Amino acid sequence: MKPKNMVCAFVLIISTMVVNAERGDYFDALVTLERNMLNGNSYVKKRLQEMSQHQKKFTRLEKDFFQLLQAHHDYLSSNLEACKERLKPLIKKTNSIDIKAKANILLATADHVLGNHVESFIALDKAVKAVPNLTRQRYKASILQTAVGIYQQAELFEFALELARNLQVEAAKLKHGEYLCIANYELGVIEQRTNQIKMAKQRLMLAVEHCKNNNSKIFEYVSTIALNEIKTNSGEYEASNQELKKIIEPVNAIGWKNLMTQLNIAIAKNYVGMEDYHQAEKYALVAYNRATEGKDRRRLQIATEVLAQIYSSNGNKEKAIEYYKEFAELNSENKIKVRERKIAFDIARRVSQ
Repeated sequence: MKPKNMVCAFVLIISTMVVNAERGDYFDALVTLERNMLNGNSYVKKRLQEMSQHQKKFTRLEKDFFQLLQAHHDYLSSNLEACKERLKPLIKKTNSIDIKAKANILLATADHVLGNHVESFIALDKAVKAVPNLTRQRYKASILQTAVGIYQQAELFEFALELARNLQVEAAKLKHGEYLCIANYELGVIEQRTNQIKMAKQRLMLAVEHCKNNNSKIFEYVSTIALNEIKTNSGEYEASNQELKKIIEPVNAIGWKNLMTQLNIAIAKNYVGMEDYHQAEKYALVAYNRATEGKDRRRLQIATEVLAQIYSSNGNKEKAIEYYKEFAELNSENKIKVRERKIAFDIARRVSQ
Protein backbone atom coordinates (compact mmCIF):
# COMPACT_ATOMS: atom_id res chain seq x y z
CA MET A 1 0.00 0.00 0.00
CA LYS A 2 1.29 3.48 -0.91
CA PRO A 3 2.12 5.81 2.04
CA LYS A 4 -0.63 8.26 1.01
CA ASN A 5 -3.21 5.46 0.91
CA MET A 6 -1.98 4.14 4.28
CA VAL A 7 -2.46 7.58 5.85
CA CYS A 8 -6.00 7.82 4.42
CA ALA A 9 -6.80 4.35 5.72
CA PHE A 10 -5.52 5.17 9.22
CA VAL A 11 -7.49 8.45 9.27
CA LEU A 12 -10.66 6.55 8.29
CA ILE A 13 -10.08 3.91 11.00
CA ILE A 14 -9.42 6.55 13.66
CA SER A 15 -12.46 8.65 12.65
CA THR A 16 -14.65 5.52 12.72
CA MET A 17 -13.38 4.67 16.22
CA VAL A 18 -14.15 8.21 17.41
CA VAL A 19 -17.67 8.10 15.95
CA ASN A 20 -18.36 4.73 17.59
CA ALA A 21 -17.04 6.03 20.93
CA GLU A 22 -19.40 9.03 20.77
CA ARG A 23 -22.46 6.93 19.99
CA GLY A 24 -23.95 7.00 23.46
CA ASP A 25 -27.17 5.60 24.88
CA TYR A 26 -29.42 7.88 22.79
CA PHE A 27 -27.86 7.61 19.33
CA ASP A 28 -30.12 4.79 18.09
CA ALA A 29 -33.22 6.61 19.35
CA LEU A 30 -32.12 9.71 17.42
CA VAL A 31 -31.59 7.60 14.27
CA THR A 32 -35.13 6.20 14.65
CA LEU A 33 -36.53 9.71 15.07
CA GLU A 34 -34.65 10.89 11.99
CA ARG A 35 -36.10 8.07 9.89
CA ASN A 36 -39.58 9.24 10.88
CA MET A 37 -38.96 12.95 10.23
CA LEU A 38 -41.08 12.91 7.07
CA ASN A 39 -43.98 10.98 8.55
CA GLY A 40 -45.73 13.75 10.48
CA ASN A 41 -44.81 17.02 12.18
CA SER A 42 -46.90 16.39 15.32
CA TYR A 43 -45.11 13.08 16.02
CA VAL A 44 -41.69 14.64 15.41
CA LYS A 45 -42.44 17.63 17.65
CA LYS A 46 -43.53 15.34 20.46
CA ARG A 47 -40.46 13.09 20.17
CA LEU A 48 -38.09 16.09 20.04
CA GLN A 49 -39.65 17.41 23.25
CA GLU A 50 -39.26 14.02 24.91
CA MET A 51 -35.65 13.66 23.77
CA SER A 52 -34.77 17.19 24.92
CA GLN A 53 -35.27 16.09 28.53
CA HIS A 54 -32.18 13.84 28.19
CA GLN A 55 -29.83 16.39 26.60
CA LYS A 56 -27.53 16.58 29.64
CA LYS A 57 -26.72 12.89 29.12
CA PHE A 58 -25.97 13.25 25.40
CA THR A 59 -22.46 12.74 24.04
CA ARG A 60 -21.09 15.52 21.84
CA LEU A 61 -22.10 13.60 18.71
CA GLU A 62 -25.62 13.10 20.07
CA LYS A 63 -25.91 16.83 20.88
CA ASP A 64 -24.93 17.70 17.31
CA PHE A 65 -27.29 15.09 15.92
CA PHE A 66 -30.17 16.41 18.05
CA GLN A 67 -29.48 19.98 16.86
CA LEU A 68 -29.56 18.75 13.25
CA LEU A 69 -32.96 17.11 13.81
CA GLN A 70 -34.31 20.28 15.42
CA ALA A 71 -33.18 22.26 12.36
CA HIS A 72 -34.80 19.71 10.05
CA HIS A 73 -38.05 20.02 11.97
CA ASP A 74 -37.84 23.84 11.69
CA TYR A 75 -37.45 23.45 7.92
CA LEU A 76 -40.42 21.10 7.59
CA SER A 77 -42.48 23.55 9.69
CA SER A 78 -41.47 26.38 7.29
CA ASN A 79 -39.47 28.13 10.04
CA LEU A 80 -36.61 28.75 7.64
CA GLU A 81 -34.72 31.46 9.53
CA ALA A 82 -34.85 29.39 12.74
CA CYS A 83 -33.55 26.43 10.72
CA LYS A 84 -30.58 28.48 9.48
CA GLU A 85 -29.83 29.83 12.97
CA ARG A 86 -29.38 26.26 14.23
CA LEU A 87 -27.38 25.05 11.23
CA LYS A 88 -24.70 27.72 10.91
CA PRO A 89 -23.09 27.19 14.35
CA LEU A 90 -23.58 23.42 13.99
CA ILE A 91 -21.58 23.34 10.74
CA LYS A 92 -18.71 25.22 12.42
CA LYS A 93 -18.51 23.16 15.60
CA THR A 94 -19.33 19.56 14.67
CA ASN A 95 -16.53 17.03 14.19
CA SER A 96 -18.84 14.64 12.33
CA ILE A 97 -18.39 14.70 8.55
CA ASP A 98 -21.86 13.16 8.20
CA ILE A 99 -23.62 15.80 10.29
CA LYS A 100 -21.64 18.63 8.65
CA ALA A 101 -22.63 17.40 5.15
CA LYS A 102 -26.27 16.89 6.11
CA ALA A 103 -26.38 20.32 7.76
CA ASN A 104 -24.91 21.91 4.62
CA ILE A 105 -27.54 20.37 2.34
CA LEU A 106 -30.31 21.44 4.72
CA LEU A 107 -28.85 24.96 4.79
CA ALA A 108 -28.68 24.91 0.98
CA THR A 109 -32.38 23.99 0.84
CA ALA A 110 -33.45 26.71 3.30
CA ASP A 111 -31.42 29.35 1.43
CA HIS A 112 -32.83 28.08 -1.87
CA VAL A 113 -36.41 28.58 -0.66
CA LEU A 114 -35.53 32.02 0.76
CA GLY A 115 -33.96 33.07 -2.54
CA ASN A 116 -30.35 33.26 -1.28
CA HIS A 117 -29.07 31.42 -4.34
CA VAL A 118 -25.30 31.97 -4.14
CA GLU A 119 -25.27 30.86 -0.50
CA SER A 120 -27.47 27.91 -1.41
CA PHE A 121 -25.16 26.63 -4.16
CA ILE A 122 -22.04 27.12 -2.00
CA ALA A 123 -23.57 25.00 0.79
CA LEU A 124 -24.84 22.46 -1.78
CA ASP A 125 -21.36 22.14 -3.31
CA LYS A 126 -19.82 21.46 0.11
CA ALA A 127 -22.40 18.77 0.83
CA VAL A 128 -22.06 17.03 -2.56
CA LYS A 129 -18.24 17.04 -2.39
CA ALA A 130 -18.43 15.30 1.01
CA VAL A 131 -20.64 12.45 -0.29
CA PRO A 132 -17.84 9.96 -1.21
CA ASN A 133 -16.41 10.15 2.34
CA LEU A 134 -19.64 9.83 4.33
CA THR A 135 -20.06 6.89 6.70
CA ARG A 136 -23.88 6.98 6.71
CA GLN A 137 -25.19 5.66 3.40
CA ARG A 138 -28.62 7.22 4.05
CA TYR A 139 -27.07 10.68 3.97
CA LYS A 140 -25.46 10.02 0.58
CA ALA A 141 -28.89 9.41 -0.94
CA SER A 142 -30.49 12.32 0.89
CA ILE A 143 -27.82 14.82 -0.23
CA LEU A 144 -27.84 13.66 -3.86
CA GLN A 145 -31.63 13.75 -3.98
CA THR A 146 -31.85 17.27 -2.55
CA ALA A 147 -29.13 18.54 -4.90
CA VAL A 148 -31.05 17.08 -7.87
CA GLY A 149 -34.16 19.00 -6.83
CA ILE A 150 -32.32 22.31 -6.50
CA TYR A 151 -30.60 21.85 -9.87
CA GLN A 152 -33.96 21.05 -11.46
CA GLN A 153 -35.56 24.25 -10.19
CA ALA A 154 -32.63 26.21 -11.61
CA GLU A 155 -33.27 24.35 -14.91
CA LEU A 156 -29.74 22.96 -14.74
CA PHE A 157 -30.99 19.63 -16.05
CA GLU A 158 -27.58 18.31 -17.10
CA PHE A 159 -26.27 18.50 -13.54
CA ALA A 160 -29.57 17.22 -12.12
CA LEU A 161 -29.51 14.20 -14.42
CA GLU A 162 -25.88 13.38 -13.58
CA LEU A 163 -26.56 13.38 -9.82
CA ALA A 164 -29.84 11.46 -10.24
CA ARG A 165 -27.95 8.74 -12.13
CA ASN A 166 -25.27 8.70 -9.40
CA LEU A 167 -28.06 8.24 -6.87
CA GLN A 168 -29.50 5.34 -8.87
CA VAL A 169 -26.05 3.68 -9.09
CA GLU A 170 -25.58 4.00 -5.30
CA ALA A 171 -29.05 2.55 -4.74
CA ALA A 172 -28.48 -0.38 -7.09
CA LYS A 173 -25.08 -1.18 -5.51
CA LEU A 174 -26.60 -1.27 -2.05
CA LYS A 175 -29.84 -2.93 -3.21
CA HIS A 176 -31.54 -0.37 -0.99
CA GLY A 177 -35.26 0.01 -1.69
CA GLU A 178 -35.67 3.51 -0.27
CA TYR A 179 -32.79 4.88 -2.36
CA LEU A 180 -34.28 3.19 -5.45
CA CYS A 181 -37.58 4.87 -4.61
CA ILE A 182 -35.93 8.31 -4.45
CA ALA A 183 -33.70 7.77 -7.52
CA ASN A 184 -36.59 6.63 -9.72
CA TYR A 185 -38.73 9.56 -8.55
CA GLU A 186 -36.04 12.13 -9.38
CA LEU A 187 -35.26 10.58 -12.77
CA GLY A 188 -38.98 10.34 -13.53
CA VAL A 189 -39.56 14.01 -12.75
CA ILE A 190 -36.61 15.09 -14.93
CA GLU A 191 -37.92 12.93 -17.79
CA GLN A 192 -41.39 14.38 -17.29
CA ARG A 193 -40.05 17.95 -17.44
CA THR A 194 -37.99 17.17 -20.56
CA ASN A 195 -41.06 15.60 -22.25
CA GLN A 196 -39.90 11.97 -22.15
CA ILE A 197 -43.36 10.95 -20.99
CA LYS A 198 -43.28 7.19 -21.65
CA MET A 199 -40.00 6.77 -19.78
CA ALA A 200 -41.21 9.11 -17.00
CA LYS A 201 -44.36 7.05 -16.48
CA GLN A 202 -42.42 3.77 -16.18
CA ARG A 203 -39.91 5.38 -13.81
CA LEU A 204 -42.60 6.90 -11.57
CA MET A 205 -44.50 3.60 -11.38
CA LEU A 206 -41.27 1.95 -10.20
CA ALA A 207 -40.80 4.78 -7.69
CA VAL A 208 -44.28 4.27 -6.18
CA GLU A 209 -43.64 0.52 -5.88
CA HIS A 210 -40.24 0.95 -4.17
CA CYS A 211 -41.57 3.72 -1.91
CA LYS A 212 -44.57 1.68 -0.75
CA ASN A 213 -42.39 -1.35 -0.03
CA ASN A 214 -39.99 0.77 2.04
CA ASN A 215 -42.45 3.00 3.92
CA SER A 216 -41.05 6.16 2.32
CA LYS A 217 -44.27 8.15 2.63
CA ILE A 218 -43.38 11.56 1.23
CA PHE A 219 -41.71 10.12 -1.87
CA GLU A 220 -44.60 7.71 -2.36
CA TYR A 221 -46.99 10.66 -2.38
CA VAL A 222 -44.94 12.99 -4.61
CA SER A 223 -44.43 10.08 -7.04
CA THR A 224 -48.19 9.42 -7.00
CA ILE A 225 -48.88 13.11 -7.71
CA ALA A 226 -46.35 13.22 -10.57
CA LEU A 227 -47.73 9.98 -12.07
CA ASN A 228 -51.28 11.31 -11.98
CA GLU A 229 -50.21 14.62 -13.52
CA ILE A 230 -49.34 12.54 -16.58
CA LYS A 231 -52.93 11.23 -16.56
CA THR A 232 -54.21 14.80 -16.24
CA ASN A 233 -52.21 15.90 -19.26
CA SER A 234 -53.75 12.99 -21.20
CA GLY A 235 -57.28 14.12 -20.27
CA GLU A 236 -57.87 11.33 -17.71
CA TYR A 237 -59.18 13.78 -15.11
CA GLU A 238 -61.54 11.51 -13.16
CA ALA A 239 -59.09 8.59 -13.01
CA SER A 240 -56.35 10.95 -11.82
CA ASN A 241 -58.51 12.46 -9.07
CA GLN A 242 -59.62 9.04 -7.83
CA GLU A 243 -55.98 8.20 -7.10
CA LEU A 244 -55.06 11.64 -5.75
CA LYS A 245 -57.96 11.79 -3.29
CA LYS A 246 -56.76 8.56 -1.68
CA ILE A 247 -53.71 10.36 -0.34
CA ILE A 248 -55.36 13.58 0.96
CA GLU A 249 -55.71 12.31 4.53
CA PRO A 250 -52.16 10.92 4.93
CA VAL A 251 -50.66 14.02 3.26
CA ASN A 252 -52.57 16.29 5.66
CA ALA A 253 -51.41 14.11 8.57
CA ILE A 254 -47.78 14.69 7.60
CA GLY A 255 -48.44 18.42 7.74
CA TRP A 256 -45.80 19.57 5.25
CA LYS A 257 -47.38 22.61 3.58
CA ASN A 258 -45.43 22.33 0.31
CA LEU A 259 -46.66 18.77 -0.21
CA MET A 260 -50.24 19.75 0.65
CA THR A 261 -49.98 22.58 -1.90
CA GLN A 262 -48.74 20.25 -4.61
CA LEU A 263 -51.55 17.75 -4.03
CA ASN A 264 -54.35 20.34 -3.94
CA ILE A 265 -53.09 22.00 -7.14
CA ALA A 266 -53.14 18.63 -8.92
CA ILE A 267 -56.73 17.93 -7.80
CA ALA A 268 -57.89 21.46 -8.69
CA LYS A 269 -56.45 21.12 -12.21
CA ASN A 270 -58.44 17.92 -12.74
CA TYR A 271 -61.67 19.65 -11.70
CA VAL A 272 -60.88 22.49 -14.12
CA GLY A 273 -60.51 19.84 -16.84
CA MET A 274 -63.93 18.43 -15.86
CA GLU A 275 -65.34 22.00 -15.81
CA ASP A 276 -66.42 21.58 -12.18
CA TYR A 277 -65.30 25.06 -11.14
CA HIS A 278 -66.88 24.97 -7.67
CA GLN A 279 -64.75 21.99 -6.63
CA ALA A 280 -61.75 23.37 -8.51
CA GLU A 281 -61.99 26.65 -6.55
CA LYS A 282 -62.18 24.77 -3.24
CA TYR A 283 -58.94 22.86 -3.80
CA ALA A 284 -57.13 25.74 -5.53
CA LEU A 285 -57.80 28.05 -2.55
CA VAL A 286 -56.41 25.44 -0.16
CA ALA A 287 -53.32 25.23 -2.37
CA TYR A 288 -53.03 29.04 -2.44
CA ASN A 289 -53.25 29.30 1.35
CA ARG A 290 -50.77 26.47 2.02
CA ALA A 291 -48.28 27.89 -0.51
CA THR A 292 -48.56 31.30 1.18
CA GLU A 293 -48.03 29.79 4.63
CA GLY A 294 -45.11 27.68 3.38
CA LYS A 295 -43.50 30.62 1.53
CA ASP A 296 -43.49 28.48 -1.62
CA ARG A 297 -43.46 31.14 -4.35
CA ARG A 298 -43.12 28.67 -7.21
CA ARG A 299 -46.27 26.72 -6.32
CA LEU A 300 -48.05 29.93 -5.34
CA GLN A 301 -47.57 31.00 -8.96
CA ILE A 302 -49.24 27.78 -10.16
CA ALA A 303 -52.12 28.20 -7.68
CA THR A 304 -52.79 31.80 -8.81
CA GLU A 305 -52.78 30.70 -12.45
CA VAL A 306 -55.35 27.97 -11.71
CA LEU A 307 -57.53 30.40 -9.71
CA ALA A 308 -57.40 33.01 -12.50
CA GLN A 309 -58.49 30.30 -14.96
CA ILE A 310 -61.34 29.17 -12.66
CA TYR A 311 -62.74 32.67 -12.12
CA SER A 312 -62.41 33.52 -15.81
CA SER A 313 -64.36 30.38 -16.71
CA ASN A 314 -67.17 30.91 -14.18
CA GLY A 315 -67.61 34.58 -15.09
CA ASN A 316 -66.09 36.21 -11.99
CA LYS A 317 -64.00 38.71 -13.94
CA GLU A 318 -62.96 40.81 -10.93
CA LYS A 319 -61.35 37.86 -9.14
CA ALA A 320 -59.95 36.53 -12.40
CA ILE A 321 -58.11 39.82 -12.97
CA GLU A 322 -56.94 39.92 -9.33
CA TYR A 323 -55.37 36.46 -9.47
CA TYR A 324 -54.05 36.94 -13.00
CA LYS A 325 -52.17 40.05 -11.88
CA GLU A 326 -50.68 38.13 -8.96
CA PHE A 327 -49.79 35.26 -11.31
CA ALA A 328 -48.08 37.64 -13.75
CA GLU A 329 -45.99 39.16 -10.94
CA LEU A 330 -45.01 35.74 -9.59
CA ASN A 331 -44.29 34.39 -13.07
CA SER A 332 -41.96 37.31 -13.77
CA GLU A 333 -40.36 36.94 -10.34
CA ASN A 334 -39.79 33.19 -10.78
CA LYS A 335 -38.30 33.63 -14.27
CA ILE A 336 -35.88 36.13 -12.79
CA LYS A 337 -35.14 33.63 -10.01
CA VAL A 338 -34.27 30.92 -12.55
CA ARG A 339 -31.82 33.30 -14.23
CA GLU A 340 -30.47 34.34 -10.82
CA ARG A 341 -30.00 30.70 -9.84
CA LYS A 342 -27.97 30.01 -12.98
CA ILE A 343 -25.80 33.07 -12.34
CA ALA A 344 -25.53 32.10 -8.66
CA PHE A 345 -24.46 28.60 -9.68
CA ASP A 346 -21.59 30.01 -11.75
CA ILE A 347 -20.55 32.36 -8.92
CA ALA A 348 -20.71 29.57 -6.33
CA ARG A 349 -18.57 27.28 -8.51
CA ARG A 350 -15.88 29.96 -8.78
CA VAL A 351 -16.00 30.63 -5.03
CA SER A 352 -15.79 26.90 -4.20
CA GLN A 353 -12.79 26.21 -6.50
